[in-house]
Amino acid sequence: MPAPPAFPALAAPPPGGPASSAATPPPWLGYAVAAVAAAAFTLAALPLRGRLELANIVMLYLLVVVLVALRHGRGPAALAAVLNVGAFDFVFVPPQLSFAVTDLQYLLTFGVMLGVGLITGQLTAGLRFQAEVAAARERRAQSLFELSRELSGALLADQVAAIGRQAVRQHFGGEAEVVVSGRDDHLQHPVQPAAGYERAAAEAAFALPVAAGAPPLHAHGAQPGWHYLPLQAPVRVRGVLALRPADARWLALPEQAQHLQTLARQVAIALERVHYVEVAQEAQLSIASERLRNTLLASISHDLRTPLTALVGLAESLAASAPPLAPAQAGTALALASQARELATLVNKLLEMARLQSGERPLQTDWQSVEEVVGSTLRLLRPALAGWPLEVDVPAALPLADFDATLVERALANLLENAVRHGAPPLVIRVRTEPGWLAITVRDHGPGLPATDQDLFGKFTRGASESATPGVGLGLAICKAVADAHHGSIRAANAEGGGALFELRLPRREPPPLPTDVE
Repeated sequence: MPAPPAFPALAAPPPGGPASSAATPPPWLGYAVAAVAAAAFTLAALPLRGRLELANIVMLYLLVVVLVALRHGRGPAALAAVLNVGAFDFVFVPPQLSFAVTDLQYLLTFGVMLGVGLITGQLTAGLRFQAEVAAARERRAQSLFELSRELSGALLADQVAAIGRQAVRQHFGGEAEVVVSGRDDHLQHPVQPAAGYERAAAEAAFALPVAAGAPPLHAHGAQPGWHYLPLQAPVRVRGVLALRPADARWLALPEQAQHLQTLARQVAIALERVHYVEVAQEAQLSIASERLRNTLLASISHDLRTPLTALVGLAESLAASAPPLAPAQAGTALALASQARELATLVNKLLEMARLQSGERPLQTDWQSVEEVVGSTLRLLRPALAGWPLEVDVPAALPLADFDATLVERALANLLENAVRHGAPPLVIRVRTEPGWLAITVRDHGPGLPATDQDLFGKFTRGASESATPGVGLGLAICKAVADAHHGSIRAANAEGGGALFELRLPRREPPPLPTDVE
């Protein structure tokens, strides 16, 4: 994993904003500097007494106020203005070395000098504050830019967590942990977390719903200074950001709390992007595996069809050979022919399944009579349905439907074979029309569908993994492939009164009008 990036360090923020306790000067220092500056300038200006007009010396005192305001803010600038007025009166205004005033016009000078000094210091300190605010915002924007740039190149959740943790630590100081949720929606807590980190508090924050307008910061647990923020992505919460800043007062500032929320949002979006990249990669791998399996099935099935057809013919010829075989030999020949037919049916299903899912078998739709398709399917399955009570409910006035008759016949035959294998008589076939749909229902009166989480329409899925019932679990998968090819659907459910019910739904449109006779 690449090392986490180095983010730009934060300079001293504006007054009242985040700053390291060690780097923050004591509050009395500015006032001491103001007093020293007033005294030092007075001493330095002594040689100018008698050489410069008093108005020029006043302007130099104002310059001192501006410099103090630029460096130390409003309070020290106000003190410098008051001290400068006193020093100017004591040293430069006659009688010198005395606070007595012989000329009343100097009182106006003192008042103007003090007022201009205070106003100048106030404006200068305000400009300094605004400049520091702008600089702090620029640093936050630069920090977000650097974080976005580094997160865009992260390919793993661990990389995103390391980058986010480093960014939060460098901006807020102290300790930080980015705890990511796994595929099971459980937090993957660090093996060696920072001192004071509490798993229970992180779990509580992870389960906490994030409502619109809610405060972005949530404090939990008994450890002082630790805060836990859910990593809310557009879809769901992807983890928790745990933070113990160097100075907890930072998070009381709206701009800093908003910046922390923005950092957490970027990390959450990056985690969600990585998650869906992994999902997309797994989907691509699954598609490639499915294509490879279909190709193998098609190749093997195609190569086995010819020898299996020959094997069935040879076994049937052997059973009917002249002179007749002995009873034991004839039974063996008939069993061989039966097993060969079963194997040939299986190979045909494999080949048909592979062709349907690979798209090699295009639909050959035409206007068909549903009653004829049902009848041809029953004639095809006459040996398998021998002795089974059957109820067929097809309306006499059923209009023509547009579908591939061969595929629908194959799907209906598979549903009936599945009912014979796993159900009980009687069997019911019902055809109904709905607005925009044609519904073909097959129902038995057996034990119903098994209580399982398996997809009944998946390939090689059987009701019981170990069963004496023949089959490999391709019949219902072919039915679903036929429904998908027609842009329809198929469902399975337990019928009222017992038994399983399968419904094949195909899109239906109005048939074209019949031609009228022309006289």
